[in-house]
Amino acid sequence: MANQGKGGSPSPLEYTGRSTSDRKQFLVNNEFMSDVVFLVGEKKERIYAHKLFLIANSEYFYVMFNGSFKESSQSEIVMNDVEPKIFLEILRFVYCGKIELTFNNIHEIYIHSRKYMLMELLTMASNFLEKSIEPNNVLKIFTQNRFYGFQFVDEKCLRLIRTNPLFYFNHEDFSLIDRESLCLILGSKKINCTDDQLMGALDIWEKGHQTENVDELKAIIKDAKRSYDCYKLRLFGPSSGSEPNDFGFSIVSETIVNLYGIGVFFKSAAKVIAIEVKIWENDIEIGCDLFEYENDNFVTVDVANLFFEEIVLIPHHRYKISLNITPAVEPFTIQNPKIHHDRIKMSIANVIYGRCDSTYSAIAHMHCRERTGKTLG
Repeated sequence: MANQGKGGSPSPLEYTGRSTSDRKQFLVNNEFMSDVVFLVGEKKERIYAHKLFLIANSEYFYVMFNGSFKESSQSEIVMNDVEPKIFLEILRFVYCGKIELTFNNIHEIYIHSRKYMLMELLTMASNFLEKSIEPNNVLKIFTQNRFYGFQFVDEKCLRLIRTNPLFYFNHEDFSLIDRESLCLILGSKKINCTDDQLMGALDIWEKGHQTENVDELKAIIKDAKRSYDCYKLRLFGPSSGSEPNDFGFSIVSETIVNLYGIGVFFKSAAKVIAIEVKIWENDIEIGCDLFEYENDNFVTVDVANLFFEEIVLIPHHRYKISLNITPAVEPFTIQNPKIHHDRIKMSIANVIYGRCDSTYSAIAHMHCRERTGKTLG
């Protein structure tokens, strides 16, 4: 920690056994050989410093003490635009390259590291934000980054949001994000949801921003050409007119798979159909979603792309997906479905549920991607 308000010379005992870094840190706010005093904050707290350290590490202070500014000849300099605690953290970085970055001080540290032209500290601040990004705070950091403007922080946040958007649309922080951040999300060229779900997300956001005009935002959704941020794991097999069974499967390869949605075959004369999707893992329900699908294709078999929050599929666990479609549709299924993938290997058969009859699945494909590595961490 900085030696706030410490005066006098360091004793030989205080220097004995210390590293060079520790000795430099010991001089932070130490009157020993100080040749400048900063009067910091509203209360003008006295903070001692050493010009040589400041000049060597900051072009801002180099100009201050070697230019034609009045501060070059003053022994006391007023710094009323920064709090003492923040200034001491910056001095500690200047003296020994150490700083304690937190969400509480990152904003002020960033502002003053730019002012003092401390480029290494700016890099540390951006790295701190990037490494702090987690699923539960990504929306907050993404919004904060409108101020910082770190492109790679935006890219990492958007990558998480695009991959599992329905989780974030339902997050308590979603309605608090600013308009610019929302525009970046809605304008994504790849995202794992439908246009209708983007419109639903916009409705959620609008409730918290009732003074905002959302016509432009709706246009972004309608006009953008986008695709999904995953791939279709297609199911192959001969078509059949049989009623579909529950789709039972397990992953027999050592590959963790993130599942974001499914494609469902149907043929119906109804303008709107309701599709209930339930997913079980080892006979425990882990997902249940009800979709209202607007049907604009009455004469042939169509595929409804249904997206939900990410579900992690673990190797050798048993999974089952069941569908309930109303009003009743003309049955169209794939008989004994199979997949073809270089790394994902699945066992697809009702035998894993104690039955040996043929499998008839109305599922056309799975929207997913394999997770890199073999762990859940």
